[in-house]
Parts: sequence; C-alpha cells; structure tokens
Amino acid sequence: MNTIGFIKKEFLDIHATLADVSPQGLLEGMHEDVYHCFGRLDRLAAMDIDDSQAEALRGDPDLAKVLDHISQLKRSNGLRMEMHHAKTAISSSSPWDTIKQFVYYPNYLGLARMEYTGAKLCPGDRVVFLGSGPMPLTLVCLCVQYKIFGIGIEQFTEYVQISRQLIKVLGLEEQINIIEGSHFSLPLPEPCRLVMIGADALPKDEIFAHLSKHLEQGTTLSYRIYEKGLRRLLDVQSNFKLPPDIKEVSRVRPQPPVNNTSVFTVIDRVHP
Repeated sequence: MNTIGFIKKEFLDIHATLADVSPQGLLEGMHEDVYHCFGRLDRLAAMDIDDSQAEALRGDPDLAKVLDHISQLKRSNGLRMEMHHAKTAISSSSPWDTIKQFVYYPNYLGLARMEYTGAKLCPGDRVVFLGSGPMPLTLVCLCVQYKIFGIGIEQFTEYVQISRQLIKVLGLEEQINIIEGSHFSLPLPEPCRLVMIGADALPKDEIFAHLSKHLEQGTTLSYRIYEKGLRRLLDVQSNFKLPPDIKEVSRVRPQPPVNNTSVFTVIDRVHP
C-alpha cells in the first residue's frame, strides 16, 4: 500500500472508531475508551509528507466529511484536556508545578515567544486574547516570560470562571484579567498592542469582519494556522478569507515542539 493509501485507511479506521462520538460527549468525559484515538491522530499528523500528497488527500471526496468530524472531535478533546488540567491545578497545593506538567506546556512557551517577537512587543505592553478558554496558557506564558499584561475574552461562563480561578491560584491577578464576552466586546477601553484570535474563536469570517470595521487603524492582530503536511487537513477552521481592510504583514513559522504558524496582520483601511 502506498503512503496516501495508508494514510487514508488510517483516517477511515479512526473515524469508524469515533463515528458515534459527539463533541459534547467528549467534553462531558463520556468516551474515555476512545482517548487513544487522539494519540494515534497526533502520530499520523506528524508524518512527513509532501504538499502534493496532502492536497491529494484533501481532494479525496471519501475523506471530506471524515476529516471534518475528526477535526471537530480533536478540538473538543483538546478542550477537555485543558479543562481537566486547569481544574487539577486549581485544587493542587503546587499549581505552578501542575501547570508545567501539562503535555503541551512547552508548545505554549514557544507560541508565546512567537507572539512576542512577531508583534514586536515590549515588557509592559497589553495584549488581548479572543477565545482564551478555560486555561489561557498563551497569556500566562507571555506575562511570566515577558512581563506582558493580558486580557482574555471568553464567551462561555464556565470557562471564564475556571480561568479566573486558575489565574488567581497562579498569582497573576495583577497581570491578567479575564472578561466574559465575544468579538463584539472589542474594541475595549484599554489600549492594546496586539489582538490574538484564538484557534477556537469562531466563526472566523464574522470575527475578522467585525474587527476590520471597529478596531483602530494600525492595530496588530494575530491568528494561528497549520501549514505543514497532514496537520493542515485537520485545521478546517483556517478556511476563511481576510477582509480587504486587514492586511497580512508577516508569518512566524514554528520550531519544534510548536506546530502552528503565527500569522500577523494589521488594520489597513487605506492600502491600495
């Protein structure tokens, strides 16, 4: 069996196992028996394949709905992991040690570095993270490593409450503020140097359309995508177009263990 055939069979096998699993069921911890599938997915996504092979798989009609369902479940499983780890840290006698044990903590350290350098931030700057979730590790890492001040915007009340408790036990209340809201909460009264749009902040088209109309000229925004190999097949959230008034200015590509590319844009209402 060739590489493309093997990968297609793997995706179909994983989907068969996950066919009756719902995103909400994962979040509620109802499917412990399928957690192993996400490790299998991570190993599959890490395979070194060229762009032509990835595009051939993307264009396979048998895989279109399969990849969409798998990617939804993968996001839900990641959120489940964050919620569990945040709650564990909140109840821990050593919350910082617990946070650093999160499997993706090294990735977030790298992502924070990419945001800091890509947006040319300086200590004391304020950033906003839209869709900060229950465990806002990007803000935590930026604040601890680079003395940045952060505002997280999250629309789900439960996640807001969890993240506020986490920020409190980590002793970061003076640096990070979590507010309940959405993209319609922007702009905020406080000036900020960077608005980061989280991977799970949706729908992207609506979010960027609002920001392009309401943020100040010259405001820097960033978002993250997967560009390499099989990972981009599972990144269905990146299928959007930026409005004409948002101009891409740079990309910071990942170094291991980070897999995401950080894309930096600017509000530019006067460009030709």
